[in-house]
Amino acid sequence: MRHILGIDDIHATLEDIDDHEIKGILFNVRNSKSLDELLTILEKQTLVFHLAGCKTVIKELDDKEKLVEDFLKWYIIKRNAFGIELFMEGLKTLNVLEAMKQHPEVFLNQFCFTQKRVTAQALEDILALQFSDKGSNKRAVESRIIGYWIDYTIDAEGNLSPEGPSLRDILQFATGLSSIPPSGFHPHPSVQFLHNGSPYPITNTCGNIIHLPITTDYYTFQKNMDFGILNYPGFGRV
Repeated sequence: MRHILGIDDIHATLEDIDDHEIKGILFNVRNSKSLDELLTILEKQTLVFHLAGCKTVIKELDDKEKLVEDFLKWYIIKRNAFGIELFMEGLKTLNVLEAMKQHPEVFLNQFCFTQKRVTAQALEDILALQFSDKGSNKRAVESRIIGYWIDYTIDAEGNLSPEGPSLRDILQFATGLSSIPPSGFHPHPSVQFLHNGSPYPITNTCGNIIHLPITTDYYTFQKNMDFGILNYPGFGRV
């Protein structure tokens, strides 16, 4: 995508190589410990680098990084040039390509997916709290439960309860998704409270709402949350 937008610095890595044999060759090049070792590898793999059109002249060991970089650019961009050109022609429809070039920072986030790590802080940011009116008895109870909820997600992040759900499990229970989508959640996820005596959490994944049970202590809250989430799907859905 950066190439399509005219951005020169292509941040390709060995993980972008889907051919295990090629990846192994590049790995050996990058991890060579001496110039002689590097030249021996290149001699054995002359055809591979010749086909890639790598022009890097190897005079010292540090040249191996430039060689790997050149190969990655060929593997990701040059060998796919025809397909990329067709893709760009398609993007010209309705001036999408022009809009992408004018606002690259917007389109990079939409086209280039980077999986965000699910953390306790991320859950706190994602899930909006829906409290009862200030000063009400319900609001006082909900404030205590939110304290339990925050401790619960922190414990899950620290894996303090190995048999309990992970943060990804908790996110999936609340939203139906185990990872954070690039464009965010729609509708925005929220936390609500069960004042009807239900001991276990309930989720509405269509509305991205998790309903927390009301308990008198953290141990009971943790035990009931674990049971509800670990028995998902099928349990607690509304």
